[in-house]
Formats: sequence, structure tokens, C-alpha cells
Amino acid sequence: MAERDSQPRVEDVTRIVLRPIASPLPLGFFAFGIGSILQSALQFGLIPQADIQNLALLFGAFVFPLEILAALLAYFARESVGATILSIIAFSWLGTAIVTYVSAPDPTSPTLGFLYLAIALILILLGAVGVLGKPLLATVMFLAFFRYGLNGIYELTLSAGAQTVSGIIGCLIFALSLYGGLALALEDAQHRTVLPFGRRGEARDAIEGDLGDQVGPVSKEAGVRKQL
Repeated sequence: MAERDSQPRVEDVTRIVLRPIASPLPLGFFAFGIGSILQSALQFGLIPQADIQNLALLFGAFVFPLEILAALLAYFARESVGATILSIIAFSWLGTAIVTYVSAPDPTSPTLGFLYLAIALILILLGAVGVLGKPLLATVMFLAFFRYGLNGIYELTLSAGAQTVSGIIGCLIFALSLYGGLALALEDAQHRTVLPFGRRGEARDAIEGDLGDQVGPVSKEAGVRKQL
């Protein structure tokens, strides 16, 4: 019994190493905003249909790589909700780019319509989770829910009204993405809140708390526990 008691506990011999990285969320905000305003420009007729293949190439070669890069870094930063959102949005840009480029000059695709509606449902669920910690991010997700939903309706019905409202929401997403990206970039550079971001709960503790607050629950996270 004494020999068993002398054995070291797993907690005493285990070390968990965390690698500091720069926040990928400003990149994700800015990339999403750029993609949104480009799509709004198309919906408002500022980009002619004859140029739609060039727009599709921009979605695939510019917006998608930035979003997926931000998503991958977010996973390394243990930001599961943000990483999931960024991943879904990233591949929605890639899917849109490929289908739009291949099907041009056809203005709509029912396949894209159903994809957009499915993504809209996922975004509203993730937005509800985001309310618990990052209301600004949740607001962008709620706007994205309406944007993807309206885009889906347009792809299925060719409704001009849905297209117009979606374009307006895209402009709002662009404006909020600029603010959110700037707020997060300043926050990461100054290590404190500079522009109001509305953090609360654990999200607020991530900025205002000490090191113990950051690493305390790490033993329960997906990269450490035995099962996901």
C-alpha cells in the first residue's frame, strides 16, 4: 500500500504546453467583410454579369484562402466556435466560386440555393452560442443568417426583392466586419479592450483575467481529454 502511495500522480508528471499565436479573428472579420461587399456590388448591379467569372475567381483565390487560414489558426487557439464559423464560411466561398465559375453565365443555381439555406440554419445556431461570450460576433452571424437565407431564396426563386435586401445586409456585414476586425486587432496589439466589443463571461475573462483563468480549464479541452 505504501509503495502504491509513493507512485507519482499523473497530474504531477504531466505538462501541457500552449503555444502563443496572434489572433486570427481580425483576418476572418476583414475577409468576410470584403467577400460580402463584393457580393453586394454584384447584387446592386455595380459588377456586371459579364464579369461574374472574375468575381468567382476572387472568391476562390482571395476570400477563401484568408478565411480558411483564419479558421485553422482559430483551432490552434482553442476557439472552437469561431473556428467552426470561419471554416463553414470559408468553404461556402469556395463552393460559390466553383459553381458560379462553371455555371456562368447562368445567374442562379438551385444547388447553391439549398446550400445557402443549410448554412443559414447552422449560422443561426452558432450565433446563439456566440451571444454568450461575443455579442458583436453573434450579431454578424445573425446578419449572415439572413444574408445566406435570402441568397438561398434568390437562387431558388429569382426574387429581385430577396436579392436587394441581401445586398443591403451585405453592406451592414461589411461595416460591422470593419469595426470588429479593427477592434480585435487593437485588442490584440494593446492586450486590452480599446474599442467596445461587448465581451462577457469567459470571453471577457480571456482579456481581463490572469494566466490561471486562461489555462485552468485546459484539462477538459478537446486536445487534452481522451475523447471528443
